[in-house]
Amino acid sequence: MTVADVEHIIEELAPVWTAWDQDNVGLQLGRRDQRVSRIMIALEITDGVVSEAIRKRVNLILTHHPPLFHRASSITNSDQTGRNILALAQNKIAVYSAHTNLDFTRNGVSFVLAETLGLEKIRFLSPLEGKLSKIVVFVPATHVEQVAKEMSEAGAGTIGNYGSCSFRVEGTGTFKGTAESNPHVGERGSFERVREVRLEMVAPTVSVRSIVEAVKRVHPYEEVAYDLYPVSTPSANFGMGAIGLLDRAITLQSFLRRCKQSLDARSIRYTGSPLQKVKTIAVCGGSGSDLLEMAIRAKADVFVTADVRYHTFHSARERIALVDAGHWETEHGILQPLRQRLLDAVQQLKQNVSITLAQISTNPVQSI
Repeated sequence: MTVADVEHIIEELAPVWTAWDQDNVGLQLGRRDQRVSRIMIALEITDGVVSEAIRKRVNLILTHHPPLFHRASSITNSDQTGRNILALAQNKIAVYSAHTNLDFTRNGVSFVLAETLGLEKIRFLSPLEGKLSKIVVFVPATHVEQVAKEMSEAGAGTIGNYGSCSFRVEGTGTFKGTAESNPHVGERGSFERVREVRLEMVAPTVSVRSIVEAVKRVHPYEEVAYDLYPVSTPSANFGMGAIGLLDRAITLQSFLRRCKQSLDARSIRYTGSPLQKVKTIAVCGGSGSDLLEMAIRAKADVFVTADVRYHTFHSARERIALVDAGHWETEHGILQPLRQRLLDAVQQLKQNVSITLAQISTNPVQSI
Protein backbone atom coordinates (compact mmCIF):
# COMPACT_ATOMS: atom_id res chain seq x y z
CA MET A 1 0.00 0.00 0.00
CA THR A 2 1.19 3.52 -0.82
CA VAL A 3 0.48 7.00 0.51
CA ALA A 4 -1.68 7.53 -2.60
CA ASP A 5 -3.80 4.49 -1.67
CA VAL A 6 -4.46 5.91 1.80
CA GLU A 7 -5.21 9.30 0.26
CA HIS A 8 -7.85 7.67 -1.95
CA ILE A 9 -9.50 5.92 1.02
CA ILE A 10 -9.74 9.13 3.06
CA GLU A 11 -11.01 11.21 0.16
CA GLU A 12 -13.80 8.75 -0.56
CA LEU A 13 -15.09 9.68 2.92
CA ALA A 14 -14.07 13.35 2.88
CA PRO A 15 -13.42 14.73 -0.64
CA VAL A 16 -11.06 17.70 -0.73
CA TRP A 17 -13.51 19.72 -2.84
CA THR A 18 -15.83 19.99 0.18
CA ALA A 19 -13.20 21.75 2.30
CA TRP A 20 -13.35 25.42 3.23
CA ASP A 21 -11.77 27.43 0.40
CA GLN A 22 -9.06 28.88 2.65
CA ASP A 23 -8.14 25.53 4.19
CA ASN A 24 -5.05 23.51 3.30
CA VAL A 25 -6.04 19.84 3.23
CA GLY A 26 -4.47 16.77 1.68
CA LEU A 27 -0.89 15.55 1.55
CA GLN A 28 1.22 17.95 3.62
CA LEU A 29 4.53 16.14 3.45
CA GLY A 30 5.93 13.13 1.61
CA ARG A 31 5.75 11.18 -1.64
CA ARG A 32 2.57 9.63 -2.98
CA ASP A 33 4.46 6.56 -4.18
CA GLN A 34 5.99 5.90 -0.75
CA ARG A 35 5.18 2.44 0.66
CA VAL A 36 3.16 2.41 3.88
CA SER A 37 3.16 -0.33 6.51
CA ARG A 38 2.53 1.68 9.70
CA ILE A 39 -0.01 4.51 10.03
CA MET A 40 -0.57 6.64 13.12
CA ILE A 41 -3.62 8.89 13.60
CA ALA A 42 -3.53 12.06 15.70
CA LEU A 43 -5.57 15.21 15.99
CA GLU A 44 -2.50 17.31 15.16
CA ILE A 45 1.29 17.26 14.89
CA THR A 46 3.16 18.06 18.13
CA ASP A 47 6.68 17.35 19.37
CA GLY A 48 5.30 14.37 21.27
CA VAL A 49 3.48 12.97 18.22
CA VAL A 50 6.63 13.28 16.12
CA SER A 51 8.74 11.51 18.76
CA GLU A 52 6.15 8.72 19.09
CA ALA A 53 5.97 8.28 15.31
CA ILE A 54 9.76 8.05 15.00
CA ARG A 55 9.96 5.58 17.89
CA LYS A 56 7.26 3.37 16.34
CA ARG A 57 8.80 3.61 12.85
CA VAL A 58 5.59 5.02 11.37
CA ASN A 59 5.50 5.72 7.62
CA LEU A 60 2.45 8.01 7.57
CA ILE A 61 0.73 10.24 10.12
CA LEU A 62 -2.90 11.08 9.45
CA THR A 63 -4.04 14.26 11.22
CA HIS A 64 -7.15 16.39 11.43
CA HIS A 65 -5.40 19.75 11.87
CA PRO A 66 -2.91 20.45 9.05
CA PRO A 67 0.58 21.34 10.29
CA LEU A 68 0.90 23.69 7.30
CA PHE A 69 -2.44 25.47 7.60
CA HIS A 70 -0.90 28.55 6.01
CA ARG A 71 1.44 27.89 3.12
CA ALA A 72 4.95 28.33 4.48
CA SER A 73 7.53 30.58 2.81
CA SER A 74 10.30 28.58 4.46
CA ILE A 75 10.84 25.46 6.57
CA THR A 76 13.67 25.87 9.09
CA ASN A 77 14.55 24.73 12.60
CA SER A 78 13.84 28.21 13.98
CA ASP A 79 10.26 27.36 15.00
CA GLN A 80 8.35 24.34 16.28
CA THR A 81 6.50 23.66 13.03
CA GLY A 82 9.70 23.78 11.02
CA ARG A 83 11.54 21.51 13.45
CA ASN A 84 8.71 18.96 13.34
CA ILE A 85 8.49 19.00 9.54
CA LEU A 86 12.25 18.58 9.19
CA ALA A 87 12.29 15.69 11.69
CA LEU A 88 9.44 13.95 9.86
CA ALA A 89 11.11 14.43 6.48
CA GLN A 90 14.45 13.15 7.76
CA ASN A 91 12.69 10.00 9.03
CA LYS A 92 10.67 9.59 5.80
CA ILE A 93 7.34 10.03 7.57
CA ALA A 94 4.57 11.40 5.35
CA VAL A 95 1.74 13.56 6.73
CA TYR A 96 -1.79 13.71 5.36
CA SER A 97 -4.41 16.06 6.85
CA ALA A 98 -8.19 15.90 6.52
CA HIS A 99 -9.46 19.09 8.15
CA THR A 100 -12.65 20.92 7.13
CA ASN A 101 -13.41 18.24 4.55
CA LEU A 102 -13.62 15.80 7.49
CA ASP A 103 -15.68 18.38 9.41
CA PHE A 104 -18.13 18.75 6.53
CA THR A 105 -18.82 15.11 5.65
CA ARG A 106 -21.55 12.77 6.84
CA ASN A 107 -20.05 10.60 9.61
CA GLY A 108 -17.35 13.22 10.04
CA VAL A 109 -16.40 15.28 13.09
CA SER A 110 -19.79 16.84 13.86
CA PHE A 111 -21.79 13.67 13.17
CA VAL A 112 -19.50 11.68 15.48
CA LEU A 113 -19.87 14.40 18.14
CA ALA A 114 -23.66 14.17 17.83
CA GLU A 115 -23.57 10.38 18.13
CA THR A 116 -21.25 10.59 21.14
CA LEU A 117 -23.78 12.82 22.88
CA GLY A 118 -26.51 10.26 22.22
CA LEU A 119 -28.45 12.14 19.54
CA GLU A 120 -30.83 10.45 17.13
CA LYS A 121 -32.21 11.44 13.71
CA ILE A 122 -28.99 13.35 13.00
CA ARG A 123 -28.82 15.64 9.98
CA PHE A 124 -26.66 18.54 8.82
CA LEU A 125 -27.27 21.85 10.52
CA SER A 126 -26.22 23.70 7.35
CA PRO A 127 -25.92 21.54 4.20
CA LEU A 128 -23.30 22.69 1.70
CA GLU A 129 -24.62 24.61 -1.30
CA GLY A 130 -23.06 25.78 -4.55
CA LYS A 131 -20.62 22.88 -4.85
CA LEU A 132 -22.56 20.85 -7.43
CA SER A 133 -23.29 21.05 -11.15
CA LYS A 134 -25.68 19.21 -13.43
CA ILE A 135 -24.28 17.62 -16.57
CA VAL A 136 -26.72 17.01 -19.42
CA VAL A 137 -25.47 14.85 -22.29
CA PHE A 138 -27.37 14.04 -25.49
CA VAL A 139 -26.65 10.43 -26.39
CA PRO A 140 -27.95 8.10 -29.10
CA ALA A 141 -30.16 5.48 -27.43
CA THR A 142 -27.74 2.73 -28.43
CA HIS A 143 -24.95 4.17 -26.26
CA VAL A 144 -26.76 5.64 -23.25
CA GLU A 145 -25.88 2.84 -20.83
CA GLN A 146 -22.20 2.99 -21.69
CA VAL A 147 -22.06 6.76 -21.32
CA ALA A 148 -24.01 6.69 -18.03
CA LYS A 149 -21.63 4.06 -16.63
CA GLU A 150 -18.59 6.11 -17.61
CA MET A 151 -20.07 9.24 -16.01
CA SER A 152 -20.80 7.38 -12.77
CA GLU A 153 -17.29 5.94 -12.58
CA ALA A 154 -15.87 9.44 -13.12
CA GLY A 155 -17.79 10.80 -10.11
CA ALA A 156 -21.26 11.80 -11.33
CA GLY A 157 -24.64 10.60 -10.12
CA THR A 158 -24.26 10.42 -6.33
CA ILE A 159 -27.23 11.67 -4.29
CA GLY A 160 -27.21 10.89 -0.57
CA ASN A 161 -26.78 7.15 -0.08
CA TYR A 162 -27.47 6.39 -3.75
CA GLY A 163 -25.10 6.12 -6.69
CA SER A 164 -25.57 6.01 -10.47
CA CYS A 165 -28.52 8.42 -10.16
CA SER A 166 -29.67 9.82 -13.49
CA PHE A 167 -32.71 11.15 -15.33
CA ARG A 168 -33.37 10.16 -18.92
CA VAL A 169 -35.82 11.48 -21.49
CA GLU A 170 -36.06 10.22 -25.06
CA GLY A 171 -36.37 12.65 -27.93
CA THR A 172 -35.21 13.43 -31.45
CA GLY A 173 -31.84 14.94 -32.24
CA THR A 174 -31.21 16.62 -35.58
CA PHE A 175 -28.07 17.63 -37.43
CA LYS A 176 -26.61 18.28 -40.86
CA GLY A 177 -22.91 17.61 -41.26
CA THR A 178 -20.63 19.80 -43.35
CA ALA A 179 -18.40 18.46 -46.10
CA GLU A 180 -15.60 18.09 -43.50
CA SER A 181 -17.73 16.15 -40.99
CA ASN A 182 -17.60 12.44 -40.23
CA PRO A 183 -21.05 11.59 -38.79
CA HIS A 184 -21.57 8.40 -36.79
CA VAL A 185 -25.11 8.20 -38.17
CA GLY A 186 -26.26 9.22 -41.66
CA GLU A 187 -24.40 11.04 -44.42
CA ARG A 188 -22.48 14.31 -44.47
CA GLY A 189 -24.46 17.10 -46.09
CA SER A 190 -27.74 15.32 -45.29
CA PHE A 191 -30.29 16.49 -42.71
CA GLU A 192 -30.60 13.66 -40.16
CA ARG A 193 -33.00 12.76 -37.36
CA VAL A 194 -31.77 10.40 -34.63
CA ARG A 195 -33.46 8.90 -31.59
CA GLU A 196 -31.48 10.29 -28.65
CA VAL A 197 -31.66 10.36 -24.86
CA ARG A 198 -31.21 13.44 -22.72
CA LEU A 199 -29.07 12.02 -19.88
CA GLU A 200 -28.78 14.15 -16.71
CA MET A 201 -26.54 13.65 -13.67
CA VAL A 202 -25.37 15.82 -10.79
CA ALA A 203 -21.67 15.95 -9.97
CA PRO A 204 -19.17 17.91 -7.88
CA THR A 205 -18.30 21.03 -9.86
CA VAL A 206 -14.59 20.35 -9.50
CA SER A 207 -15.07 16.97 -11.23
CA VAL A 208 -16.99 18.29 -14.24
CA ARG A 209 -13.98 18.55 -16.55
CA SER A 210 -12.85 14.96 -15.94
CA ILE A 211 -16.43 13.70 -16.31
CA VAL A 212 -16.82 15.45 -19.66
CA GLU A 213 -13.52 13.94 -20.80
CA ALA A 214 -14.81 10.51 -19.77
CA VAL A 215 -17.99 11.07 -21.78
CA LYS A 216 -16.03 12.01 -24.88
CA ARG A 217 -14.01 8.81 -24.65
CA VAL A 218 -17.08 6.59 -25.10
CA HIS A 219 -19.60 8.84 -26.87
CA PRO A 220 -19.94 7.78 -30.54
CA TYR A 221 -20.44 11.27 -31.96
CA GLU A 222 -17.65 13.32 -33.49
CA GLU A 223 -19.06 16.39 -31.72
CA VAL A 224 -20.59 15.69 -28.29
CA ALA A 225 -23.52 17.91 -27.33
CA TYR A 226 -23.69 18.59 -23.58
CA ASP A 227 -24.90 21.30 -21.21
CA LEU A 228 -23.60 22.35 -17.78
CA TYR A 229 -25.76 24.01 -15.12
CA PRO A 230 -24.84 25.27 -11.64
CA VAL A 231 -26.91 23.56 -8.94
CA SER A 232 -27.87 25.31 -5.70
CA THR A 233 -29.64 22.29 -4.21
CA PRO A 234 -28.26 21.62 -0.69
CA SER A 235 -25.98 18.59 -0.58
CA ALA A 236 -27.30 15.45 1.11
CA ASN A 237 -23.82 14.20 2.01
CA PHE A 238 -21.86 17.31 3.02
CA GLY A 239 -22.53 20.24 5.31
CA MET A 240 -21.54 22.17 8.42
CA GLY A 241 -22.49 21.11 11.94
CA ALA A 242 -25.19 18.63 12.86
CA ILE A 243 -28.52 18.62 14.67
CA GLY A 244 -30.46 15.80 16.27
CA LEU A 245 -32.71 14.75 19.11
CA LEU A 246 -32.23 13.22 22.53
CA ASP A 247 -34.44 10.19 23.15
CA ARG A 248 -36.27 12.24 25.79
CA ALA A 249 -36.21 15.76 27.17
CA ILE A 250 -33.80 16.26 30.09
CA THR A 251 -32.60 19.26 32.05
CA LEU A 252 -29.71 21.29 30.75
CA GLN A 253 -27.86 20.38 33.94
CA SER A 254 -28.19 16.67 33.12
CA PHE A 255 -27.10 17.29 29.55
CA LEU A 256 -24.00 19.17 30.72
CA ARG A 257 -23.05 16.20 32.90
CA ARG A 258 -23.47 13.97 29.84
CA CYS A 259 -21.18 16.27 27.84
CA LYS A 260 -18.43 16.19 30.46
CA GLN A 261 -18.54 12.42 30.78
CA SER A 262 -18.89 11.43 27.12
CA LEU A 263 -16.37 13.99 25.80
CA ASP A 264 -13.82 13.51 28.58
CA ALA A 265 -14.10 17.24 29.33
CA ARG A 266 -12.60 18.50 32.59
CA SER A 267 -14.60 21.72 32.46
CA ILE A 268 -17.41 23.19 30.39
CA ARG A 269 -18.49 26.80 29.87
CA TYR A 270 -22.13 27.48 29.16
CA THR A 271 -24.99 29.92 29.29
CA GLY A 272 -28.58 28.92 29.99
CA SER A 273 -30.83 27.87 32.84
CA PRO A 274 -29.63 24.58 34.41
CA LEU A 275 -33.24 23.47 35.02
CA GLN A 276 -34.59 24.18 31.53
CA LYS A 277 -35.67 21.13 29.53
CA VAL A 278 -33.69 20.37 26.38
CA LYS A 279 -34.23 17.83 23.61
CA THR A 280 -33.12 19.28 20.23
CA ILE A 281 -29.34 19.61 20.19
CA ALA A 282 -27.16 21.30 17.55
CA VAL A 283 -23.41 20.67 17.49
CA CYS A 284 -20.27 21.67 15.63
CA GLY A 285 -16.93 20.14 16.47
CA GLY A 286 -14.15 22.69 16.97
CA SER A 287 -14.69 26.42 16.44
CA GLY A 288 -18.31 26.61 15.34
CA SER A 289 -19.62 29.90 16.72
CA ASP A 290 -20.43 31.10 13.20
CA LEU A 291 -23.28 28.54 13.16
CA LEU A 292 -25.00 29.97 16.25
CA GLU A 293 -27.73 31.79 14.32
CA MET A 294 -28.39 28.68 12.21
CA ALA A 295 -28.82 26.64 15.39
CA ILE A 296 -31.31 29.20 16.69
CA ARG A 297 -33.25 29.22 13.39
CA ALA A 298 -33.34 25.41 13.52
CA LYS A 299 -35.07 25.75 16.94
CA ALA A 300 -32.33 23.89 18.78
CA ASP A 301 -32.52 24.03 22.58
CA VAL A 302 -28.73 23.73 22.91
CA PHE A 303 -25.74 24.44 20.68
CA VAL A 304 -22.52 22.60 21.58
CA THR A 305 -19.24 23.80 20.07
CA ALA A 306 -15.88 25.25 21.18
CA ASP A 307 -13.75 28.40 21.33
CA VAL A 308 -16.79 30.57 22.15
CA ARG A 309 -16.02 34.24 22.76
CA TYR A 310 -17.47 36.27 25.62
CA HIS A 311 -19.75 38.40 23.43
CA THR A 312 -21.07 35.30 21.66
CA PHE A 313 -22.29 34.00 25.02
CA HIS A 314 -24.05 37.35 25.47
CA SER A 315 -25.66 37.01 22.04
CA ALA A 316 -27.01 33.55 22.90
CA ARG A 317 -28.59 34.49 26.24
CA GLU A 318 -32.32 33.82 26.49
CA ARG A 319 -32.35 32.51 22.89
CA ILE A 320 -30.48 29.20 23.17
CA ALA A 321 -28.33 27.36 25.68
CA LEU A 322 -24.75 27.69 24.41
CA VAL A 323 -22.12 25.18 25.50
CA ASP A 324 -18.35 25.45 24.99
CA ALA A 325 -17.08 21.94 25.63
CA GLY A 326 -13.52 22.51 24.35
CA HIS A 327 -11.83 22.23 20.96
CA TRP A 328 -9.94 18.98 21.55
CA GLU A 329 -12.90 17.54 23.45
CA THR A 330 -15.37 18.07 20.58
CA GLU A 331 -13.01 16.75 17.91
CA HIS A 332 -10.95 13.87 19.30
CA GLY A 333 -13.91 11.48 19.02
CA ILE A 334 -13.37 11.25 15.25
CA LEU A 335 -10.01 9.48 15.62
CA GLN A 336 -11.27 5.98 16.45
CA PRO A 337 -13.99 5.93 13.71
CA LEU A 338 -11.35 7.15 11.25
CA ARG A 339 -9.05 4.32 12.31
CA GLN A 340 -11.87 1.81 11.84
CA ARG A 341 -12.61 3.19 8.38
CA LEU A 342 -8.99 2.67 7.39
CA LEU A 343 -8.86 -0.79 8.95
CA ASP A 344 -11.93 -1.89 7.00
CA ALA A 345 -10.47 -0.57 3.73
CA VAL A 346 -7.08 -2.17 4.38
CA GLN A 347 -8.71 -5.53 5.11
CA GLN A 348 -10.73 -5.34 1.89
CA LEU A 349 -7.53 -4.64 -0.02
CA LYS A 350 -5.80 -7.50 1.85
CA GLN A 351 -2.92 -5.26 2.87
CA ASN A 352 -0.73 -5.82 5.92
CA VAL A 353 -0.77 -2.36 7.47
CA SER A 354 -0.68 -1.43 11.16
CA ILE A 355 -3.00 1.47 12.10
CA THR A 356 -2.77 2.96 15.59
CA LEU A 357 -3.87 6.07 17.45
CA ALA A 358 -1.24 8.36 18.95
CA GLN A 359 -0.97 7.54 22.64
CA ILE A 360 0.17 11.00 23.71
CA SER A 361 -2.56 13.59 24.27
CA THR A 362 -2.22 16.63 22.03
CA ASN A 363 -4.61 18.79 24.08
CA PRO A 364 -2.65 21.89 25.15
CA VAL A 365 -5.40 23.21 27.46
CA GLN A 366 -5.12 22.45 31.18
CA SER A 367 -7.80 22.88 33.84
CA ILE A 368 -7.70 23.04 37.62
